[in-house]
Amino acid sequence: MQGFDVLSLRVIIINEKKKMKKAILTLLMVPAFVGMLFSCSEAKTDAKKLEGKWNIVEVKGEKLLKEGLPNMEFDMKDNKVHGNAGCNIFNSTVVLDDQDVSSITINPAATTMMACPDMETEDAILKAMGDVKGVKAGQSENEMLLVDANGNVLLVLSKN
Repeated sequence: MQGFDVLSLRVIIINEKKKMKKAILTLLMVPAFVGMLFSCSEAKTDAKKLEGKWNIVEVKGEKLLKEGLPNMEFDMKDNKVHGNAGCNIFNSTVVLDDQDVSSITINPAATTMMACPDMETEDAILKAMGDVKGVKAGQSENEMLLVDANGNVLLVLSKN
């Protein structure tokens, strides 16, 4: 009788050890999974961090690989932005939202009107600027993402 109790006790202990291993593994995997989710998605950031000059390195998923990249310079104190869309110079104002620090709207820009060989890129940049509704942090502190109302990346900016 006593042998049966010891055997039963061993089976119970083995089963409990298996349950404990599963619980520990689950507890270790949940933070790792959550960490992966956040590392793969960009986090909202304060639009005022756009202060300064940025190169436009990507427009709606298309990388710009040429020299003399288009650029934007934000003056967040005066809510202004100006730059070069690839050929023409633009000037505009920005609207921030006190309730959502990541919210930014770029008002329609005044631009010079020179004819240029690559108007497609310039037109895409100016259109994307008009659709901007927010900013997210990029892959590093030197990268920012301008996004539309649904969080879709419109422009990728690299600190100049």
